[in-house]
Amino acid sequence: MENKIILVDIEISKGSNIKYELDSKTKKLVVDRILYGDFVYPANYGSIPKTLDWDGDALDFLVYSNQKFLPGTQLNARLLGALEMIDDGEIDTKLIGVHNDDYRFDHIKSLDDLPQEWLDSIYYFFSNYKNWKRPGITKVSKFLKYDQALKEYKTCQELFNKYKDFKKSEFLKLMMEQFPEKYQK
Repeated sequence: MENKIILVDIEISKGSNIKYELDSKTKKLVVDRILYGDFVYPANYGSIPKTLDWDGDALDFLVYSNQKFLPGTQLNARLLGALEMIDDGEIDTKLIGVHNDDYRFDHIKSLDDLPQEWLDSIYYFFSNYKNWKRPGITKVSKFLKYDQALKEYKTCQELFNKYKDFKKSEFLKLMMEQFPEKYQK
C-alpha cells in the first residue's frame, strides 16, 4: 500500500521561533506570536488546505526534512502518522510526514523509520512550548500510526466540506455540543 500524498501549506520554517498562521480569509501569513525563551520549531510546520480540525483551524502538518522551507510555499508530503495532543482543552492533532519529492526520504514509510531523537524533540516541544502561559495548557497524548492519521485526515476533510461556511466560534460551539469527547474545557 502506498502512503497518502498530501499538499501542505508551509507556515513556519524548521528552526524558527516565530509562530505564523495562515489567515483563511486573506490567505496571508500573519505573525501570531514569538515563542518563549529559546524554543524553536523542530520541524517545518504547516496546514492542509480544505481541512477543518476540531480546534476550528485547518489540520496541522509537521514535515520531517533536512531543509528549511520558506513560509508561504506548498509541498507534497507523504503521510506517516500523527501526534495526538490537547491544546487549551481542544483536540489539536498534528499529522506527520516527509517531503515526498526528496529522494533521500524514499525509504521512509512509517514513523518507525524516523530518528527517535526527532520524534522525542517533537513530543517535548509540543508538550512545553505554550506552558509558560499556564502550566498544562498543552498535553501530548501519543503518536498515532498511519491508519489512525489517515482517518483523522479524512474526518477533517469531511468537517471542512460540511462546515466551511461556519464562523469559527459557531463551528466550535456546535462541535462541543455534538462531540464533547473532543473537548476538555
